[in-house]
Amino acid sequence: ISLEGTVGPIGKDFSKATIPLDIRAQLLDEMQVSLTGQVMDPASNLRYDISLDIPAFSPRGLIKSLGQPFPVETTDPEALDRLGIKGKVKGSPTEVSFTEGILDLDESRMHFSLEAKEFSRPNLAFDMNLDKINLDRYLPPPGEEEAPKGKPAPKGEKKKTDYAPLRSMVVDGRIRIGELTAKGANVRDLEMKVTAGDGLFRMDPLNLKMYEGTVAGKGAFDVRRDVPKTDLDVKAKQIQVNPLLNDVLKKDFLEGSFEADISMSMAGDDAELIKKSLSGKGNLLFTDGAIRGINLTDMVQNVKSAFRLERAEKQESRTDFSELRIPFTAADGIVKTPNSRILTPLLRLTAMGTANLVEESLNFRIEPKVVGTLKGKGDEITRKGVMVPIKVSGTFSSPTFRPDVEGAAKEKIKEVISDPDKIRELIKGKE
Repeated sequence: ISLEGTVGPIGKDFSKATIPLDIRAQLLDEMQVSLTGQVMDPASNLRYDISLDIPAFSPRGLIKSLGQPFPVETTDPEALDRLGIKGKVKGSPTEVSFTEGILDLDESRMHFSLEAKEFSRPNLAFDMNLDKINLDRYLPPPGEEEAPKGKPAPKGEKKKTDYAPLRSMVVDGRIRIGELTAKGANVRDLEMKVTAGDGLFRMDPLNLKMYEGTVAGKGAFDVRRDVPKTDLDVKAKQIQVNPLLNDVLKKDFLEGSFEADISMSMAGDDAELIKKSLSGKGNLLFTDGAIRGINLTDMVQNVKSAFRLERAEKQESRTDFSELRIPFTAADGIVKTPNSRILTPLLRLTAMGTANLVEESLNFRIEPKVVGTLKGKGDEITRKGVMVPIKVSGTFSSPTFRPDVEGAAKEKIKEVISDPDKIRELIKGKE
């Protein structure tokens, strides 16, 4: 470690002096630090105005030079290999500001300013403008060992989180990010304003672009009581759902343009409590898309082949639709949809049922109504016969589909009994 530079001259009255400084430090041939500026009134009313410059260096190289393992394990082993910062620091014992800040982290660059005062609270204001960042690089790597399935975690009293420090904080900040990758999702032009006071944190507004669409929302995190509460309002428009699912879930089962209008609230600070308290309402709309892996037309018209009771033709199972609408309400972790619908070229399907977020289970019934032909589109075939409802059950990760033959038979019997003409036709057929 080496240090060189000048401090002073101090002058005759140290307590009221303005002391210039110009210092450069070298650390293990890896890191350089330059400080230039001045310190004013050091004994009577300390203030400082200093320019800080740390040219980009390798944190990994620095720790390696010390013969120590790197303290942070990241998914990308090459992350945190480049770091640099510079800006102007002004302050006193009661407040500090960092202006004209530039932070270089790997391939990312952020321009920022930060002000802090009332350190015991603290009172923070910041403005951050980041060009791009892939957060997935900096997350811990996936765990190699998983807890055995079917064995509950040992019971014990969960330590309560102390939210008292957050209740005293005051925050006023703005964040802008040009390109962001998080959990595989790619986001552009993110803008977010964050404020806090008396234990209520607000995120309003939140705007971003993703997958050819836009998302606008706002949220609140309330820690004024021992059990925190979260409120979230989100509106999404014209998002292409297939590339989003591919990037985030590595799944390829849904296509189309996606819109959403969701208002939700939840309480708690762990996943189980949040799921149990989830309440709100919303509407999901998918247009001009398709469901891959299932052919609902065959399923309701040809029970045997659709449900693999006999060998079906070797072709991709797919249900094209013009609209898939899912209105829902949620209360205490139970999501209900009273009148979801899907419009396909040959079918009109309505669905009702529940999804239990706590148990991660499904219980839905899909009612089909056939469209006779597609005349005008090169299709002259008349579709007719019994439309078989579909029961959807199982879990989120492994849903099951089966025909509700009993329900279809009961509906057909009611239809015949309520129509005298059909009864007479049935008697004549028996004769």
